[in-house]
Amino acid sequence: MRKTLRSLLITGVALLSASSALAWGPTGHRIVGEEAARALPAYMPEFVRSAQGVGDIGFYSNEPDAWKGAGKVHDFERDSAHFIDLDDEGKTLAGVRLQEVPQSRSDFDALLRSKNVMPWKSGYLNYALVDAWQQVVKDFAYWRGMTYMEAHESDPKRKAWLKEAIRRREALTLRDIGILSHYVGDSSQPLHLSIHYNGWGKEYPNPQNFTLEPIHGPLESAFVSANINNEDVRAAMSASEPCTLAAERCFDAKLERNWKYVTPLYELYKAGGFNEGDARGKGFMVGRLGQGASDLRDVLLDAWRESKTMGFGYPAVTYEDVVAGRGDAWKALRGEDDK
Repeated sequence: MRKTLRSLLITGVALLSASSALAWGPTGHRIVGEEAARALPAYMPEFVRSAQGVGDIGFYSNEPDAWKGAGKVHDFERDSAHFIDLDDEGKTLAGVRLQEVPQSRSDFDALLRSKNVMPWKSGYLNYALVDAWQQVVKDFAYWRGMTYMEAHESDPKRKAWLKEAIRRREALTLRDIGILSHYVGDSSQPLHLSIHYNGWGKEYPNPQNFTLEPIHGPLESAFVSANINNEDVRAAMSASEPCTLAAERCFDAKLERNWKYVTPLYELYKAGGFNEGDARGKGFMVGRLGQGASDLRDVLLDAWRESKTMGFGYPAVTYEDVVAGRGDAWKALRGEDDK
């Protein structure tokens, strides 16, 4: 049953008070993770595409929200990973565009402070995306190397160790994909990319008289849960678009593309598009969730491609090294612990 806009607002305010805005909300984040995994081609590892893998990724897609409230040190470090505030020109609060920010988050924090902006106010979703993606590349690199080694290992003791290590790596990888899924989902929600993140804000010029109401939680959580399902999002997914640029540039392009939906969202809200019975609001949110699922599918494919040449272990070897017989892959995994 569809809820009225007023009831959604009341529900959303309660959610915001309890959990500082749960991104897409549990339903939206789960759907993004599940549908991206279901859309992966057959050459991707079966453990990611299986029914169990799809379910695990959907569950873990809510993990970064589940972390909230663990304590001040934990929360101060992680809560700002869910957003990046961009102004009406698409610039960060440091006064530069995403393509111009420093490569490291610590340098970005210093730049923000030089502009008298506290880093937590700006957010750092752009860095969280790259961080989570690079972790998945590393996971895939380990999995590629270990599965090849296990398939060609004749020593029973080593083979047993590799089999168990692969099982654990698969579990870690599904969780890490879920975390990446969460931040990709956040990046597809326009209100996570704007200074106008929860109503237009009284402190900003508002010539179009956009709402000042706290619309963030109601739209991304209660509205989605009441109106949108997996099949809706699956049908809205776009064709695959690989990116071979540096990961930072790939994610910057996606963030800037999604930021352009901020004003259309407020225009639609003002026009009553999210009122009960109006299909425009559902269409808008399905489109954003479909984009999130498409983006996650694509960055997972990019991660799989890049994992062939990602080093793992120490001294590091790559999957290509293992296949070619270069280096000592067993020592890279076990080091001096192999007795």
